[in-house]
Amino acid sequence: MTRATTSSPTSTRRDTTASSRYPGHRAFRLAAACDAGYARGLVLLLLACTAGTIDLGTDTPGTADPGGDSAETVPGTDTSVEPDDTGGDEEPEAWPQDCASIYDQDELPTVDLDFPPGGFDDLVSACHSGSQAYHPVDFTWNDETVAAMVRLKGNWSWSCDKLQFVVSFNEVDPDARFHGLRKLVFDAPWYDHTLLHERLAHPLFQRLGLPYSCVNNARVNVDGEYYSLYANLERVDREYLERHFEDPSGNLYQGGSELKTNEDVGDTSRLQALKSATTVDEIAALVDLDEATSEWAAEAVIPALDNYWAGVEINYYLYDHPSRGFLYLPYDLDISFGDSAYTDGSPVWSGVVDADPITWEHTGWRKEVLFEIVLADPEWCEVYVGKVVAAREAYAPELMASQVDEWAAQIEEAWADDPRAWVSARDHAEAVASLREFLVDRAVAVDAWLAEGDHCPARW
Repeated sequence: MTRATTSSPTSTRRDTTASSRYPGHRAFRLAAACDAGYARGLVLLLLACTAGTIDLGTDTPGTADPGGDSAETVPGTDTSVEPDDTGGDEEPEAWPQDCASIYDQDELPTVDLDFPPGGFDDLVSACHSGSQAYHPVDFTWNDETVAAMVRLKGNWSWSCDKLQFVVSFNEVDPDARFHGLRKLVFDAPWYDHTLLHERLAHPLFQRLGLPYSCVNNARVNVDGEYYSLYANLERVDREYLERHFEDPSGNLYQGGSELKTNEDVGDTSRLQALKSATTVDEIAALVDLDEATSEWAAEAVIPALDNYWAGVEINYYLYDHPSRGFLYLPYDLDISFGDSAYTDGSPVWSGVVDADPITWEHTGWRKEVLFEIVLADPEWCEVYVGKVVAAREAYAPELMASQVDEWAAQIEEAWADDPRAWVSARDHAEAVASLREFLVDRAVAVDAWLAEGDHCPARW
């Protein structure tokens, strides 16, 4: 079935503080007070405002609490902790926990992949045959060398001109970890000419109190020579769950279908029940819809054009939290912010700056049925719009532009020296400028959409 989509009207206003235009919305009762402290600095403002806006104060429709620690928690976080019965003075653990040091934002790490004789040629041959089999490699970071395995990665971004890597430390010994990590992902899609999309997108989810991946950039050397520059991205796996949740024992599903934890048990009955749900009440009995609508709204505001919100059913994870129900986890956000381009500079998609936060969908997919059912419900649709308001407040163009500038400067020399850079240093600088412009234009478009109103219930 073909459905017409609507584009939000554009505006010439460049006031990017959403709360100034929606003072009556409950999400901004505390945000207004935060705005008064603007002079303290944008970063402090954002942190303070986030604390006041994550809990929208929305009268969310009742959901079945699957045993639940979620009623009074920030969406997307698991803040309950077990009492400290050790008698000591140690602070109780809190979630999410800090990122591993290899994701330090102030560093541009260099990692070395050293192959046995002929090993890298074998990996290149694997690329041409489309194989993702693992190959032995010695991995070095900060003068620490460990035996590991490496395979290639990528779907649409697959290229044998510039290989992308997954480095695994637990293929031989399932219990082996490197600084607490079982795998590292080095991502460099040809359509992200800034190599900053995922690095910029995930902190937005973090500011909203949602699950997120740690990410920075990294130089990769192969057999002693500089190979290329990458996004260094945390993988969604058991360790990711342990960093985010006090209880990481639930089932994790890639693409909402492939079981990635508890494979030995293999109980997917709750997932099958979710796939069979046909009403919002059935969905709400299984899903933490407060978290889900927050995650979808964050994707919509960015916009994440190749993800669940856009109808792409492979680029997300579901975590079946033992007490909260299913949670949506962002994944593969490299086609975000609307500036993705072919190597000749032509855009992958045109006009997405005005992408409607409800109706826009990927041209090769269609909206997920579950998404449609939830937003066709008048109450849950209003909750979702409130989450868009909160996501728009966290989507701070000034802050994000400052991050872009800082990180672009951090990788500038590595990009210029990169023998496999997708575009020239000059084109990279132009892409960075285009991204900064898009951040402002998208904020204006979302503001116009919110001001327009009358979005609920969603009409498909």
